[in-house]
Amino acid sequence: MEVTLQYNNTDKKISTPSTDEKLQKEIDQLNTLTSEIISNGSDVPPIATPENFNKDLSKMIKKLYEGGVQSFKQNKFEESVRQFTIGIEMINRRHKFEAFQGTLQELSMFLMSRTDANLKTKRYLDAFNDIDMLLSMQMCTPENFLRRGVANYFLGNYEAARADYQRGLAYDPNNRRLQDELETCLDKILEENGDYL
Repeated sequence: MEVTLQYNNTDKKISTPSTDEKLQKEIDQLNTLTSEIISNGSDVPPIATPENFNKDLSKMIKKLYEGGVQSFKQNKFEESVRQFTIGIEMINRRHKFEAFQGTLQELSMFLMSRTDANLKTKRYLDAFNDIDMLLSMQMCTPENFLRRGVANYFLGNYEAARADYQRGLAYDPNNRRLQDELETCLDKILEENGDYL
């Protein structure tokens, strides 16, 4: 397959008239990495270490997190969701060559907190999406299975909720909240099946 590529000297980006979505995605990724290298100011990006992690951006992200937590404590859940969302957008703006370990920790905190705020505002699908992503990063956290179970329960996915509660209990068998939610979920499953206790 022969493809025509064009280079724009002004914005330093490659483009193609091709309509192939996969090719377009790869070109977009290449343009993103190229702009990151150019903005870095050197031919080769520095090795990602905690020392060269952008501390100024970290301070702004931390302030957004603290503001979101404060709004949550004051029952201003919509404001809390907004601040956590802005924080996640800032995390996504980090240079692609920064230490991923720090970015992962920040993202985990924000996703967990935004999930809680979305559950409070009854945005169960948004909460499910956030916690599902978080579980792919932190599999062994029973509270995250509790969060996804609650989201699944209110989305009407009772069997999935049951599975989430049971997975959480596999990591923490004595977690009272997981046990209570599992009982409620099992009662709902029996009710849906026409069986009553």
